[in-house]
Amino acid sequence: MSQFWEYLKIALMNIKSNKGRSFLTMLGIIIGISSVILIISVGNGIKAEVNGELNQMAGGQVAVYTDNSRNEEPVYFTEEDFEAVMENVDHVLGVTPVYSIYATTATGKGTFDVLMTCGTEGMEYYSSDPIVRGRFYSAGDYDSGRRVCIIPESAARKLFGTTDVVGMTLELDVYGVSQEFEIIGIRRDSASSLINMGSGGMLTVEAPLTVLEGFGNYVSDFEQFYIIGEGNEYASRIAQESVSLMERRHNVRGGGTILVESFNDALAQVNSILGYITAFVVLVAAISLLVGGIGVMNIMLVSVAERTREIGIRKSLGARTSSILLQFLSEAAIITLLGGLIGIGLGALGAAAVCSAIGFSAQVKLSTVLGASLFSSAVGIFFGIYPAKRAAKMSPIDALRHE
Repeated sequence: MSQFWEYLKIALMNIKSNKGRSFLTMLGIIIGISSVILIISVGNGIKAEVNGELNQMAGGQVAVYTDNSRNEEPVYFTEEDFEAVMENVDHVLGVTPVYSIYATTATGKGTFDVLMTCGTEGMEYYSSDPIVRGRFYSAGDYDSGRRVCIIPESAARKLFGTTDVVGMTLELDVYGVSQEFEIIGIRRDSASSLINMGSGGMLTVEAPLTVLEGFGNYVSDFEQFYIIGEGNEYASRIAQESVSLMERRHNVRGGGTILVESFNDALAQVNSILGYITAFVVLVAAISLLVGGIGVMNIMLVSVAERTREIGIRKSLGARTSSILLQFLSEAAIITLLGGLIGIGLGALGAAAVCSAIGFSAQVKLSTVLGASLFSSAVGIFFGIYPAKRAAKMSPIDALRHE
C-alpha cells in the first residue's frame, strides 16, 4: 500500500510540474464527461417532467375500445356496460365515454369557439384538475339531462372577466341550435402544458352527455370508454377485469374484439422512446471521450520519451518492470480521473442551467456520477497501457544512453 501511495505522489508531482500540458490532456476528457453528464441529466429531467405531466393528464386511466373489423355484428358499449364496470371492478373512481363537439358562444366580451366535452358523471375524475368553485354535475343532473356545465378558470376570465361565475348562464350554439346552460362549477386551470396543447387553445366546457339530445345529436352507443382508477398501481388489474367483463357481457370471449390500453402501457412506450433518444445522443457525445483517450496516450508517450533517462536510472537501481508500469498507469489514470471530476462538475452545472432555462429540474443521479468517474479512470488506464508498457520494457543500458 505504501508503494501505491508513492506512485500516486510521483504521478501528482509530474502532473503539477507540467500544468499546462496536463490540463490540455484533460480537456478532451472534461468535454466528453461533461457532455455525457449534461445529456443524461437533462434527459432524466425531461423524462421526469413528461412522466409527471402524463400522470397529471391521465394517471390511472384505462381506455376500453372495440375492434369490429372481425365481426359481422358490430359491438358497441352502452350505459349498462358502464354501470357493470362500476359495480364489478374494484378500485374504480368513475367510468365515462368522452364525446366532443364544437360550439360557439357569445358574451359581452365577444364571440368564442368552444370545445364541448360530454360524458357521464364519472367524467369528474377524467381530469386531475380539481373543482375550485361550485360542483361537478351529479348522476341526477345526468339522468335528467339538465343543461349545466363546468368551465376552467381561464375560460371564465375570457368569457366574463372573472372566475366568480357560478350560477351564471352561458348560451351554446351547435350547428344553429342554441341552448342556455347554467355554470355550476369552475375547474382549476391545468398546470400541464400537454393538456393545454390538447385543446388547441380553444375554450373548453364540460357537460352531461344527455344534453346533446337537445341539439339533435343523441348518442347511446359507443366504441370506446374510459375507466378512471384510484391510482396507477391498479391500472393493469382494472384493464384485465374490465376486458373479461365486457367479453362476457357481449359474448365475444377470446375474439380480440374488446381491446384495452392502459395509461401505464403508453407511459412505458414514451419512456422507451426517450431512453433510446438519450442513449443515442450519449453515444455521440462519448466519441469525444475516445478522442480524449487518444490525447492521453499521445501525451503519455511524450512523457515516456522525456523521462527515458529517469527510467534507465530507476531500472539500473533495481526497479522492477511492474513498478515502472504501475507508475505510468497511475499517472494516466489520475489525469483522466481529475478530468472526469471536473467534467462531472461542469456537466451538472450545465444541466442545471439548461433545465432551469427550459423550466424544469435536472436529474443528476449518483449512479451517473459514479459511472462517469469509473469510466474516465478506465479510459486513462486503457489508453495508458501502451505507453506504460513501452516504458516498462526499456532496457536500462539503452535508456541511460538516451540523449
